Amino acid sequence: MGHYRYSRNIEASFIDFLKPLLQTDWGFDRAEKTFAEIYKIEIPSICIRVRDAIHSKVEVGSDATTREVPVLIDLFCENDGQKLDLKDYLIEKIKGGIPYYEYEIERGQVKNKVQNGRIRVLTIGETPIDFDTDKQNLDLHDRFKYLLNLTISLGRVEA
Repeated sequence: MGHYRYSRNIEASFIDFLKPLLQTDWGFDRAEKTFAEIYKIEIPSICIRVRDAIHSKVEVGSDATTREVPVLIDLFCENDGQKLDLKDYLIEKIKGGIPYYEYEIERGQVKNKVQNGRIRVLTIGETPIDFDTDKQNLDLHDRFKYLLNLTISLGRVEA
């Protein structure tokens, strides 16, 4: 059996945390990790993407580092009101952190997950996406988009 590494664990942890909340509070659970999947499904939906981390040395003479990871949450909404409400909702739910899981996989399928700490949300930036064109000329998925830029950490030293 294999295991997800750090970045994939973060993506999957966000998706597993958000799907049940979205289903209960919004009536949908469409949370994916690639744009390719998002454009195949209905809106509203969200896409979780992990970007390149920054590793900072903990002390002189050591290879140990701490890691800060940018996480992008793209919102694909039906209208401007839903876009604003959904981004505020997501910020409210994630700003206190979320459980971090480590996933065990077999033949591409998750077989087990074990909580091993919490994802700490260090910063949240909000970016409305405006393509500077008439919304009617855009793909349905691109008409009412919003981006949340997070910086996260597990708050641990890596050897």
